[in-house]
Amino acid sequence: MNDFEQMLIYSRYQFRNYVRAKRLWILLLITGLVIALIVSVNAYFGNPASETAKKTASTFASFAPTLVVLTALFFGGDAIASEYQNKTGYFLLPNPIRRYVILWGKYLASLAAGGLVVLIYYLSGTVYTYYYHSTVPVEYWYSLAYALVFLVSLLSLTYMFSTFFKNGAVALVIVAILYFFVFNIIDGVIQLTGIEPWFSITYAANIITLVFQGSHMGDYPHKTVLHPGNGITVTIYNPYLWEGLAIMLGYLIISAIISTIVFEKKEMK
Repeated sequence: MNDFEQMLIYSRYQFRNYVRAKRLWILLLITGLVIALIVSVNAYFGNPASETAKKTASTFASFAPTLVVLTALFFGGDAIASEYQNKTGYFLLPNPIRRYVILWGKYLASLAAGGLVVLIYYLSGTVYTYYYHSTVPVEYWYSLAYALVFLVSLLSLTYMFSTFFKNGAVALVIVAILYFFVFNIIDGVIQLTGIEPWFSITYAANIITLVFQGSHMGDYPHKTVLHPGNGITVTIYNPYLWEGLAIMLGYLIISAIISTIVFEKKEMK
């Protein structure tokens, strides 16, 4: 049996663990509540039938980046750190299986579970949009593709952070703080200096919703300079579609290399 076959077998067992531990069901429940909230708010405060199909679809896509972050936390935040915290690594690592097979077997299971959640969410948006407009704009499918790329990249980054810690709770909290606060603060503050935050994965993820702007796909300003008064200048950047993809793929590759090296070298203590 080669490494790839072992990886697939391990990923199947890990996916079953997500189901047994109810992580997958909890996130699906949260996703269902979000969908119900979006539909209810739109029905009560708006009139989806009077909107364009693009507007209705973009309403659903606007929550997708947050959903991807939640997915990465649920399935990757403590994926590696918990092996050290619970000492399960003592039983797992001595087996005749390469460490990177374990690491990426876990990753594939996380990606399968996370991808399922994202696809179900976008499927709900498809049904909702088609119900009112009898069509679904092409931008919505591009948004789905970008959301999946974001998931692949963010999970890789999350696994990298998880390899740095030996306590699952600590890893989960730190990653949550980074994704929900630190990255967003950096994105906002750095733009006040007139610098484009091209190095931020959350900045790159904006293409998930930016694809709906403009009269054509991706037809939106890359740079907008505002003068609110008192000599203050604020520069707002939006990533190009290709730029957002390049940033996310960069995070994927670099994080994958680092997490593999760290997990190969890290010892159980």
